[in-house]
Amino acid sequence: MNYHARDEFHHGNDFVLASIRKRMFAFLVDWIILILLYAGIIVLFGCFNMHISKINILGVFDVEMEMENTPSYLISVLKIFVGLLPFAYFTLSFYYFDGQSVGKRLLGIKVLSLYHEHLGLWHCTERSLGYFASALEFGFGYFQAYWNPNRMSLHDKIGETIVIELPR
Repeated sequence: MNYHARDEFHHGNDFVLASIRKRMFAFLVDWIILILLYAGIIVLFGCFNMHISKINILGVFDVEMEMENTPSYLISVLKIFVGLLPFAYFTLSFYYFDGQSVGKRLLGIKVLSLYHEHLGLWHCTERSLGYFASALEFGFGYFQAYWNPNRMSLHDKIGETIVIELPR
């Protein structure tokens, strides 16, 4: 079988890679937004007298939740929704906002595909799922950006993306 190298879409030194600090703060802003979304869900269900007394998110499909005055099927559906919320947030924001989540937009950075002109839905899906892979083993996937020459973390490698600074 013959190996064919893929041509990178972006050539030259037209872009400046985003600093790790900016990437970290953008990710923190995005998680604050997700926490606010979770709080909104709790308040919304509380308005319908379905109080969430315990919520513990251990993984995408591993959510512990206790609710009062709520049928068990609704609790099961809500567990799936709560577990998939970060994945949906990152995937859809990268796809619909041209490689930027709210945090990345605030800090003036953007995700680019290495091999395509635009980020496709599959790139965004891979990168979002890659966040979970980066968090494994004490966040080692995130620390890879420190020694990678293109500041690529594990989720960047999975999604074949880089993060750049936007011109002011």
